[in-house]
Amino acid sequence: MRKFWHVGINVTDMDRSIEFYKHVGFEVVQDKVVDDVNLARAFMIEKGSKLRFAHMRLNNSPDEAMLDIIEWRDVPATRERSIADTVNPGLCRFSILTDDIQGEYDRLSAAGVEFLHMPQTVMGPDGMNGWRILFAVDPDGTLFHFVELVGDAAAHG
Repeated sequence: MRKFWHVGINVTDMDRSIEFYKHVGFEVVQDKVVDDVNLARAFMIEKGSKLRFAHMRLNNSPDEAMLDIIEWRDVPATRERSIADTVNPGLCRFSILTDDIQGEYDRLSAAGVEFLHMPQTVMGPDGMNGWRILFAVDPDGTLFHFVELVGDAAAHG
């Protein structure tokens, strides 16, 4: 294995999603429109070939994993939309490490990002080390959260 490369997120409005993730701090690395039946078939899409995708990354660093945001343009909505949650099997969220969770909450709340709660602190059994966690949703309901390390983990994170 070489590295963790990306997380794919299907969206309903690419421009809206790109603007949203730019507010969060991601930068567009690539934004393309594709019409390729073989690509669609490789992604198990039988009735469609048109899509737009954008790769976005934090810190403009090739060492960072990317968001692979996909808008299928000619695929009929045949399945009910699944809502991500933090309990049931399957991808439940992606996580962004930050050094200032309150600052992110303040900045992004002002930009209209929907948070599911205020920053929460979870400490380990030693009472000295833990995390601050903050859950949000993107415009299509995809869950993600910010994490700020607390205690020794913050110093060695």
